[in-house]
Amino acid sequence: MPLLNEGTRVSRPVIAQRIGKNHYKVLGVENGLSPEHLDEEWLFPIGSCVACELEQGLLVVTKRVDEIDNNNKIPMAFGLLGFCFV
Repeated sequence: MPLLNEGTRVSRPVIAQRIGKNHYKVLGVENGLSPEHLDEEWLFPIGSCVACELEQGLLVVTKRVDEIDNNNKIPMAFGLLGFCFV
């Protein structure tokens, strides 16, 4: 997840649920802490649905999505998404 107000481009790996083709729902981080507990400001809050693209082997958040195309739904899967920036 891209972090804001860090002075440089930085990100936090998050746990997400795959809800569609290249769409994920952000669930949080491994240790269960919120961005506030981590003293971080995330680009999108926990619970957001985001679109991602693969870059250098990692999924990168490209935008927030409010609706998921039901024709592209994929069975639920959970995983740790790593985000990086070039």
